[in-house]
Amino acid sequence: MTFCGIQAGGGLSVKSQRGLSLVELIIALALTSTLILGIFTVYMDSNQTSRLATSLARIQESGRIATDIMARDMRMVGFQGCADPDDVTMNVIADNPPTSDFFASTLRGWEVDSASWADGTEFDGHAIESRALIGSDVLAVQRGESVEIELSGNMTADNANIQVSGSDVGLFSKSDLVLISDCEAADLFRISSQPSSNTWAHAKGVNTDNRLSQAYTDSARIMRFSATVYFVADTGRDDARGNDIRALYRATNNLLNQAAPDFQVDEIVEGVESLQIEYGELLGTNNIRYTTADNVSDMANVVAIRAGLLISDADSVRDNNDTASYDLPGQTIDTTGAVTHPGDQRLRRTFTSTVMLRNRD
Repeated sequence: MTFCGIQAGGGLSVKSQRGLSLVELIIALALTSTLILGIFTVYMDSNQTSRLATSLARIQESGRIATDIMARDMRMVGFQGCADPDDVTMNVIADNPPTSDFFASTLRGWEVDSASWADGTEFDGHAIESRALIGSDVLAVQRGESVEIELSGNMTADNANIQVSGSDVGLFSKSDLVLISDCEAADLFRISSQPSSNTWAHAKGVNTDNRLSQAYTDSARIMRFSATVYFVADTGRDDARGNDIRALYRATNNLLNQAAPDFQVDEIVEGVESLQIEYGELLGTNNIRYTTADNVSDMANVVAIRAGLLISDADSVRDNNDTASYDLPGQTIDTTGAVTHPGDQRLRRTFTSTVMLRNRD
């Protein structure tokens, strides 16, 4: 006897043991596959979006750092305290100075159109000349750099020692360059004594003369002399796909008391592929004309700088090769023109900033 599909012996009936049909199994597999494919697609899209966002964030950060660092130097071109460079000519008595005419050399620029772009400059024969990327620009800046040092008393004569005090005295060494100025005069000399004594002499032996242009009072300002140059070069490293990685470099003249300059070269921002600059030259009509370095009539008349950077990230996040054109000051960069960028799958962005030179009218 059977009751409700259960036989008297306690076992299940044949009807109650039916499984999935082939059609039901195929439908279940199709639905499962569709669900898995949807999840996988969402994951891949989310992962790609995340990679793009991360790459863009890195580029944005690199652009901010690069423009901020360069802007600080560019803004202070020719700074020599309250002494107006237009009216006060710096008196240079230091041996082997980085400049004999501070106003003329505070701002210089070059179009790197060949491997010999630096001929006739202090960069001639240096690694800066050979490494600077052809098609990019080079910018050199000289200025006084503020330090926490002050005169602790008035000089009794123009050849007297300078008495100083301050927390930055320990930053200076014997033979280091010092810029001293007030609103009426400015001098560049080398320290001939031990700076830690707080008595700074400027005697012959490291200077051509022991006399400054005047006897400074305790209102004068002491500054470190700074001479830097910015350029783009290959880092020698490759990304995961074997593409060259470029970077923005800053070379600092160590200003040693020797005939040949000595540069400390530092990589400051990875991913910078090109530096392009236009110089705002003040014309006789009081209009400002922006032009490239090779077309500037007189760098002394430049009152503004427009600097552009093309920056990429090392992660190849694009789905296809980058063949876009990028407009920078005075130059369009693409994959086929006179100045090119690699046609790879890296993400790229441009950054342009205009800086007014505070010490130029």
